[in-house]
Amino acid sequence: MSRGGFSLVEVVVAMAVLLIGVVGILQFLPPSLRASSEAALRGQAALLAQAKVEELRRDERQSGEMINSIRNLSEPTDLVVFPEDDRLAYQFHSRSIRYPEDSASEVDDDFGVPRVIVRYNPTFRPSSDVLFELRFDR
Repeated sequence: MSRGGFSLVEVVVAMAVLLIGVVGILQFLPPSLRASSEAALRGQAALLAQAKVEELRRDERQSGEMINSIRNLSEPTDLVVFPEDDRLAYQFHSRSIRYPEDSASEVDDDFGVPRVIVRYNPTFRPSSDVLFELRFDR
């Protein structure tokens, strides 16, 4: 009488193939989670920078001094932690941090244009990386 089942060797080989496939897929999971988290943080940085610019523009209508003082900065201001997200901090500067040289053909690197620069809060991640830089005029 012949039985139509699998031998032990076939089961072990099938399990090994399955295990190799699962381990291969799991190796991609941590980097993709890290990249997704980083993208979400950069999106948050962009939103907070835009909110800070709108706040400055609103206050500028009353006093008219703040944007001009940022435009004349020779060094970036100290980092200030965003109350909305304590992983991020901002500073103001009149020059680009990402593009330190003023090229005549590029507008992103112009000197004398106020900018909000968003970085990591040093207590969250000690890094000097610029997450987002938003230049603005009146």
